[in-house]
Amino acid sequence: MAIPEFHSVLAATDLSDFSNHAVPFAYAIAARGGVVHLLHVIEPVVEPSPLYAHYEPGKFPTPEERAREKADLVAHLRTLVPGDATARGIETRPTVVEVKDVAEAIHAEAERVGADAICLSSHGRTGIVKAVLGSIAQDVVSRSHRPVLVVRPQSKS
Repeated sequence: MAIPEFHSVLAATDLSDFSNHAVPFAYAIAARGGVVHLLHVIEPVVEPSPLYAHYEPGKFPTPEERAREKADLVAHLRTLVPGDATARGIETRPTVVEVKDVAEAIHAEAERVGADAICLSSHGRTGIVKAVLGSIAQDVVSRSHRPVLVVRPQSKS
């Protein structure tokens, strides 16, 4: 049996320090000359109907403002690339998508890019906290047919 190589790895982050902790691991498992797809998911803007009394024009971003926001997020994703990624020949492709269901967005992006593996962070919540808050990592692991590396940052002692 051959050792598998991950030429395409999807790393999902919400851009928090906690979530960003998983990004270097995506580069660690990517083969030399591979690609790491950095993914950030934002919720779509849903404007209320102008028929409602509480509607305030100008409160929601214009398409141009939303495009600038996405460009800024892509630039932020690029700051997460480890310094030695280029030396290892690993290409980075950052993407920002607008979708309500984050786990589904991760699956869809993994399909779209043909990812060999998915890498993300998890708080490792269990019990009632997990039941109430849900777990994106749990959802991704349970539905994925790809290997999923779930990284839990070490607690500070």
